[in-house]
Amino acid sequence: MKVRFDQSAPYEVDELDAPFARPGGLELLARIYRPKGEAELPLAALVDVHGGAWSRNDRTSGAVHCRGLAAAGLLVVSLDFRQGSAHKHPAASADVAAGVRYVRAHARRLGVDPRRVGIVGSSSGGQLALLAGLKPGVPEHAGTPIVTPDGSVDAGPGDESVAFVIALYPVADPLARFRYVVGRQDDGSGFDAKRLIAAHHGYFTSEAQMAEASVTRIVAARESRALPPVWLAHPELDDNVPAAITDAFVSAYQQAGGPIERVHFPGARHGFTGQASADTDKALALMRDFIGRQLAR
Repeated sequence: MKVRFDQSAPYEVDELDAPFARPGGLELLARIYRPKGEAELPLAALVDVHGGAWSRNDRTSGAVHCRGLAAAGLLVVSLDFRQGSAHKHPAASADVAAGVRYVRAHARRLGVDPRRVGIVGSSSGGQLALLAGLKPGVPEHAGTPIVTPDGSVDAGPGDESVAFVIALYPVADPLARFRYVVGRQDDGSGFDAKRLIAAHHGYFTSEAQMAEASVTRIVAARESRALPPVWLAHPELDDNVPAAITDAFVSAYQQAGGPIERVHFPGARHGFTGQASADTDKALALMRDFIGRQLAR
């Protein structure tokens, strides 16, 4: 049986790590999830951007959904990237943009269709994924050299556009989330506000920089270069990214004319796709359906 996109997810998945970028001499790795077997046609690809408040976790963090999507006949490339507090915004965005360029530069070797590259991101990674989708090719996201197929590095420009974005409980507005967690300090609930406050300060140099990185502000101010189709998962019991932040982004995207689908997950919490569960299975099925519709266009 030759591999093709199939929402029923019949394929076993191989995993391997490969260097994809070298910013400032630092080697960044990607975990590549590939369905086993010979592809019927070049595969669609997904770049995966992990969460962790811009300051922790790595390319393995999204293994559950990465495997689940690769099993449907997609190539998934999950990125490491520079994080706070050692690095500041927009370092992570430059590395994510490099990840998209890497996939296209290696399209023949990886067996993917360079016209069908999407991006998926979780939590803070959702913000980075949305930012990549909205502002491909901007100067502030340039400069991270990719590893080319012959092993050399190339910091030149390339196609950073994506066909669609999947955003899992994204921190769409870093400034609004920062103010939210500041307001929850010592509220007696056990909510770990101090860790999130430190993470915001670790990656962003100021509140002005948090506002600059807000995808909600970018869309509302008509600063986006593209408005790709977005599928967004919002868990009902998300106390990390409250519904008001998601609502504001969805409203701004709709008003700007961007196609967006938001799915509520009753009873689910922030980060729920990080573990196998009925909600994760539901999310994977809906993500596959969304991807299938994008690929059919």
